[in-house]
Amino acid sequence: MDVDPKSQESACFLVAFRSLSLLSGMRCLLTPATGDSWDVLVRSFMEAKDLLFTFRFDDQSIRNSIRSWFEGKNEGSWRPRHKKCEDLAKKLGAGETELAKRWSAFSALSHPTFYACQNSTYLIVNWVTARHGDTNHIMKRRTADYLTSIGSFIVTTTFDNIPQFVPLGCDMQRMPRVEPFRLAVAETAGPILAKDNKISLPPESYRSKP
Repeated sequence: MDVDPKSQESACFLVAFRSLSLLSGMRCLLTPATGDSWDVLVRSFMEAKDLLFTFRFDDQSIRNSIRSWFEGKNEGSWRPRHKKCEDLAKKLGAGETELAKRWSAFSALSHPTFYACQNSTYLIVNWVTARHGDTNHIMKRRTADYLTSIGSFIVTTTFDNIPQFVPLGCDMQRMPRVEPFRLAVAETAGPILAKDNKISLPPESYRSKP
């Protein structure tokens, strides 16, 4: 079967492959000393995953954005429509996902802001002085965050039964372990992240309001 290389479905798979590539890189940063690199890569993954979420909407305005995205002309075409995604996530029972707020907070830690540089200094001091701090807490949360990222990728890539989505034809019968894994992650990692879900940055340092 011929596939249009510039179709909506093709765009979704391209962004999915980028998301998967970034997830693979995140796995290599599951160490206490790689906090800066982790923040930068997580922000890139969030942006790609949220764009995939956006591209899956069966909506003509989204297809227009995809057309611009393929042409590489419009900077806004690669920006996720967070409000649209948040509204659907809430409608599907996911609650307040705060996609835009959390992406903005990670942006503040990915660019050379005062808070990002302050964080880097803390990591360098720990490295030079061999002071490790509470690494167990850091790694427990980071591992939970990584597993949850995989879970969110599974949802945005494989779910075809959401009426607002264009189907991508992922055959779940050929991936019998995927959904049980996602559910197990939600059960184990969700409570860990829920205990400390507050963004530690000052509200004025990122887009804290919708």
